[in-house]
Amino acid sequence: MSQLQEFFQFLIAKVREKDDLQKQVADWIGPYHGKILQVSTPEHGHQYIVVTKHAPFMELKNGIYPSPDVIYKANAETLLGIFTGEVKFKDTMKDGSLDVIGNAHESDALANLILAAMMGAM
Repeated sequence: MSQLQEFFQFLIAKVREKDDLQKQVADWIGPYHGKILQVSTPEHGHQYIVVTKHAPFMELKNGIYPSPDVIYKANAETLLGIFTGEVKFKDTMKDGSLDVIGNAHESDALANLILAAMMGAM
């Protein structure tokens, strides 16, 4: 399992065990049934995260989803750096190391969820 996949598994586990993170997910989703976040890397291919208001809240799946809310295309190291806060999202957009297709505003809610999960893990 790659570090990026391990990070997703960490995030998913935290959301599944913490009521406050589950509420944050429900607030993020709002009136919709869920969100789909596609991640594409040259090293690991295509994966997507299904985010829903109810258990299991988040799932990581392999493959290409037909119409995700947002697609992140970059190498695994860049994505891991973005998700862990070590790399600035805007810098990767400017230098072309990250392509975002779709609703980039989903990134704010995802970043806030990741931050809350990481702060709760400390």
